[in-house]
Amino acid sequence: MPQHLPVAKVILDTPLPHLDRPFDYLIPQNLDKQIQPGVKVKVRFSNRNLEGWVIERVAQSSQNRKLAEIEKVISSFVVLKKEVIALCQIVADQNLGNLNDVLRFAVPPRQAKIEKKYANKQITPKRLKTSESLSFLNQNIQSLFTSVEFPPNFQWEEYVVKTIKDFAKLEKKILILFPTITEINRFIEKIDNSEINFQILSAEQEASQRYEAFMNILSNNFDVVVGTRNAIFAPIDNLDLILIWDDSNENYYSPQSPYWNARDVAIERAKNEGVFLLSCGYNTSINTQVDINRKLFNQILISDVENFWPEITCNDSSDPIEQSKRIPSKAWNIMKNALKEGNVLVHVPRLGYASNLQCLSCKESARCQNCFGPLAVKNKNTSPECKWCNKTVVNWFCKYCKSTKYVTSVPGQVKIVEELGKSFPGVKILTSGGKSILRKVSDEKVIVVATPGAEPLSKNGYQASVVLDAFLTLARPTLSCEEEALRKWLHVCSLTKSRKLGGVVFLTLYSSNRVLQSLLKNKSDWFNKRVLDERESTLIKPKNSNLVISGQISEINEIIDDLQKREDISIIGPRIDEAKQSSVVINVQDAKEITKDLRSKIIKFSIDKKSPVRVKVNPYDID
Repeated sequence: MPQHLPVAKVILDTPLPHLDRPFDYLIPQNLDKQIQPGVKVKVRFSNRNLEGWVIERVAQSSQNRKLAEIEKVISSFVVLKKEVIALCQIVADQNLGNLNDVLRFAVPPRQAKIEKKYANKQITPKRLKTSESLSFLNQNIQSLFTSVEFPPNFQWEEYVVKTIKDFAKLEKKILILFPTITEINRFIEKIDNSEINFQILSAEQEASQRYEAFMNILSNNFDVVVGTRNAIFAPIDNLDLILIWDDSNENYYSPQSPYWNARDVAIERAKNEGVFLLSCGYNTSINTQVDINRKLFNQILISDVENFWPEITCNDSSDPIEQSKRIPSKAWNIMKNALKEGNVLVHVPRLGYASNLQCLSCKESARCQNCFGPLAVKNKNTSPECKWCNKTVVNWFCKYCKSTKYVTSVPGQVKIVEELGKSFPGVKILTSGGKSILRKVSDEKVIVVATPGAEPLSKNGYQASVVLDAFLTLARPTLSCEEEALRKWLHVCSLTKSRKLGGVVFLTLYSSNRVLQSLLKNKSDWFNKRVLDERESTLIKPKNSNLVISGQISEINEIIDDLQKREDISIIGPRIDEAKQSSVVINVQDAKEITKDLRSKIIKFSIDKKSPVRVKVNPYDID
C-alpha cells in the first residue's frame, strides 16, 4: 500500500549557515506512523550521521536528486508544534540566525526516562475556580498589546491572579514570563493558595525537571505556564494571554546566537496567534514607551500612584565635605531612625573589600608593577592583588609620584559592612550577594547589605533603604546604563515601605540627575521622554534599528564596502578590540531589507569557508 506524503523535509542540526534549509528524505515504510512534523530523527548527510527535525511531510521532493532514507526516529513524541516552528523561523530570519539554532531554545535537551512516563498517560487538566467579575486588568485590556506600570508597594500579584481566573473562564491558557527563577518563585509563593494549576518552565531548572515540565505542557496538564526567557516558545494550546514582567531586563536577551530577545518574540507570537500581550513592571521600558507613542500599545494608568511610593531623598547638602562623604550624615540619620522601627537595606554595587585603589598623593589608579593591571584588596589586612595576573603586590609604590600610600576609590560590600559595624555597634548586619544570597529576612531591626539582584525580602518591608555609590551604576559606558539604574532603584523602592508607613529611600546622587528626578516625580515616563528626545537627534535605538556586526577585519570590510552603497544607513566604525576582532555598528530605519542582504553575505562566507561573522540586531547594549 503506497504511503501518504512519503517525503520528509528535515532541518539538520548543523551550525553552517549555507546548510540552513530543509533537506528532503524518504520515509521508510516501517517508520511511517512515527515520523510526523515536530519529531527528531537521525539522517545520513555527506557521509556523516546528523540529527535533524522533521518540519513537514510532502507528496514529492522538489530536489532533483536521489533521496536517502531517514535512518532512525530519535523520539516519536511530536515536541515541535507547527506554530512554534513558524515562530522560530521568524526569529531566525529577523536575527540573521539558523532555524536550528532557534529550535534548540524551543525544546529542552531530551530525557528518555521522562518520555517513558508520558508514553501512555492520559491527562485531564484541572480547571480554575473562576471569579464572578472581570478583574481590573481584564477590563482595561482593550487592544492586542497593553502596557501597565505598577507603582512600588502596589499589590500587582492580586490583579494578575484575578486576570488569570477571568481568562480561564473561556478555557484559555496564559503564559507569564519573568527574568529569573528567583522572581518566579516569589510570584508562585504569593499565588500558591489561589488554586491555580501552574507549570514552571525555566532553563535554570535541573535537566530532568525541565524536560518533565515541558512534557507536562505538551500534555495540556496546566492552566498557566510561568517561565523565564526560553518559555516564550512553550508549546501551549489555546494560548490567549502572554504577560511579560520587566520587559527591558537583560536576562530576556539571549547570549547565544542568534541573540534574540523575549520581548520581540512575544510580540511576534501575539501577532501570529492572535493572543493578548500584557507588558508589566515598575517602570515602562523605553522600547514600550516608543510603542505607546506609536499607538501600537494601549496604556493602563494606575490611580493614586503617589500613595504607594516611599519617600525619595538624596544628598542635597551644599557642604563640600558632606558631598564628598561615601555615606553622608543624612544617610546615617535615616538608618539610625529607621532601625527603631524595622529593617534597613543598604544597596552596594560591588562585592569584595576594595575593588579599586588609587594613589593617596596624586590620585592616579593603583597599578600592578608586573602587568600594569588594576589592583584590589580582598580583606582589611591583606596586600593588594592584581585583577589581571592575580599576583600579590608587596611594597607597592606609585609609578608617577613614588608615593607608597593608597586609598580605596571603590569600596566593596565587605568594606561597607566594616564601616557600618563601627557606627552601629550591637546591630546585626547581614550580607547578600555573590554565591551567598539571602531570600528573606525576618523583621528584627537588622541592616542588610546587598548587591543588585540579591536583595532579600523583608517580612514587612524595609523601613529605609540606602543606595550607596549610585554614580557607579550610571558610570558604565553603555547605552542602557541609565534605564538599568532606574530598574534597579525602582526594585529597591518596591522593597521599602510606602511613605505613609514611614518608608524612605536615600540615594547618593544630586537631585539634578534625571534618573533620580524620575523617582522624585514618581513616574518613569518623565525619564523616558528625555531619553527619547536625546535619541531623536541621533540614529541609535529605538529611533532606528541598530545592528552590531563583528568578525575578522577582512570580512567586516567586505560588508562595509557593500553597505556603503546604500543611502538609508549610517555606519559607525569599524573598531578593533584587544582580541583583534573587528566590529561595526549599522544604523538603519528599517532593518528588514538590510537583514536579507546581510544573511546572503553570511551564507556566502560560509560557502567560501571564510571566518564567521556575528550579527546582533538591536542588542541589549552598545558599548
